[in-house]
Amino acid sequence: MIWRWRKSINFRGLRTTVSKKGVGSSFGFLGFRFGVNPDGKKYWSFGIPRTGLYYIKYYK
Repeated sequence: MIWRWRKSINFRGLRTTVSKKGVGSSFGFLGFRFGVNPDGKKYWSFGIPRTGLYYIKYYK
């Protein structure tokens, strides 16, 4: 089993996430987001709110 840790701070659609890998940020609305992960990879994602089910697409 792998343990993961992260802390997210939300403010008006902007989310900053701190994890062991670093700091990432994203913006969007309920179910759809654009962002950059701590490794610098850009992505967009969409999902079904409050279910934990989502799809994520990374770009180079």
